[in-house]
Amino acid sequence: MSNTPSYTAADRNGYVRRHGAIALVIGVGGALACAAGYGGGSKEFFAGYLVAFLFWLGLSLGTMVIAMLHGVTGGAWGLAIRRIAEAGFATVPLMALCFVPIALNVTTIYEWADPSIVEHDELLLRKTWWLNVAGWQTRAIIYFAVWIGTAALLRLLAPGEDPNSESPRGLWLQRVSGLGLILYGFGITLAAVDWVMSLEPHWFSTMYGVIYMGGQSLAGMSFVVLIANLLSRFPPWDRIVTDDRRHDLGNLLLTMVMFWAYVSFMQYLIIWSGNLPEENVWYLHRSVGGYELLVIVLMGFHFAAPFLLLLSRDVKRDSHRLTLLVAWLLAMRLVDLYWLAVPAFFPDTLTLPWQTAAALAAIGGFWLAVFAWRLSARTDAPLYDPILMEDADERAGHAAA
Repeated sequence: MSNTPSYTAADRNGYVRRHGAIALVIGVGGALACAAGYGGGSKEFFAGYLVAFLFWLGLSLGTMVIAMLHGVTGGAWGLAIRRIAEAGFATVPLMALCFVPIALNVTTIYEWADPSIVEHDELLLRKTWWLNVAGWQTRAIIYFAVWIGTAALLRLLAPGEDPNSESPRGLWLQRVSGLGLILYGFGITLAAVDWVMSLEPHWFSTMYGVIYMGGQSLAGMSFVVLIANLLSRFPPWDRIVTDDRRHDLGNLLLTMVMFWAYVSFMQYLIIWSGNLPEENVWYLHRSVGGYELLVIVLMGFHFAAPFLLLLSRDVKRDSHRLTLLVAWLLAMRLVDLYWLAVPAFFPDTLTLPWQTAAALAAIGGFWLAVFAWRLSARTDAPLYDPILMEDADERAGHAAA
């Protein structure tokens, strides 16, 4: 007889809600710290706030990408984490609210929004058809409207528990997911240009948006795997988060790590090959003053180490080791965003404004509170899938034996 404690749905919901309440308290504390650190709109505040916003937005959109990939391809791997992904992208409206401080301070954050600078800069004058405050704010509204609409449709069409009502819904889910992936690709590319690349408006890269796609997908997959492992002792995840499912999810993580590294290296290779001053200045700002240390960290611990570990079958199938690995990948995603954004504010010296931690706590606390609320509202996994049911029943049989 197994000595493993038996947990109920009530235990699961209590666990999720309890941690959601803790996150809410952290969010309130972080918001108070942000208010204290605003300092009249200092560079330190906006640099930290932008990094925090991009990190949590990446989890919202990354989980939506995972759900859409599953909507297009199907498979038991996605059904095991579907409810977690749905709770993740339910936070997109919250991220629209968190974007308001950035939208209201465009002229403070972006030099192209200052007419006194633009009128003396010929290149910026030629870009005013795109880089203007009204157009920038209008596009931001469109981005969030598309993301919120896509999230609502995905939740409406999400797999249920009734096998007799799934065929039409599954077809529509596949169509919406396919279209949503296309819209996401366009939207995040333009948003990355508007919100981050335009911090240095003289620089440009055709690979920039793809880097954000790769990073957000990796962050979304890392997050859902982390939560699935943390909940694997509660029903229904105690039946469906099997070693085989972890192995499948680990293979997808490996693919996403490789994709992120590939597109990041390709951007560097293209700019290095061209060796044009207007292009390579972006890398120069990120390879001096201490920022070169972040480059070493990203190469070693965002790619090389996870790549080698995810080649191991044992690591992918072990709950504890896989949990530590995905938590580390999320930390590396934060380092990557910091390296992408902060040198635009402080190009000469590695700067670590404390407002970054405050903003991460503020946005993250509220994000996790909403996530926990949505997850606890719908935690029944779509167990109708025959493959998933077979895995779950086999695991239940082994446990009984």
